[in-house]
Amino acid sequence: MEAPFERAREILDRRTAIAMLATAKPGGRPETCLLIAPQMIGEDQIAGGEEEAVSGNAFRNLRQSAPASILVLDPIMDPRARDGVRIDVEFLGAEPDGEGLQHMNSWLASFAPGRKVVRRLLFKIVHVERYRPPQDGPVVIR
Repeated sequence: MEAPFERAREILDRRTAIAMLATAKPGGRPETCLLIAPQMIGEDQIAGGEEEAVSGNAFRNLRQSAPASILVLDPIMDPRARDGVRIDVEFLGAEPDGEGLQHMNSWLASFAPGRKVVRRLLFKIVHVERYRPPQDGPVVIR
């Protein structure tokens, strides 16, 4: 396996990764949300939960356009480094119940009572690359 893929597995295996899912709204406008409890499944898939509070926007977007991107950041590294991976994915489907969803909800309830994962989203991994912002300071937009 290539180094970025192994880096993705390393970060996700810690179970403390921060993951943001980027989808496209109808008309192409981008939309992002947190992906709860992301994990790799087998050699070429990733799963994560869609939280109740996002009102199904990610799921709705994914049903209309399957390509998406997941940015996974390593929380163990110095936060200023923002080391991580960008994963291009293809939406495979969602599980509205089952053991995987129950496990996510138990995990979330252990530190965020009252929050709930409504579905487990499943993706095929298409491409993985290292993510590292420029080291020469922030980009200024004028």
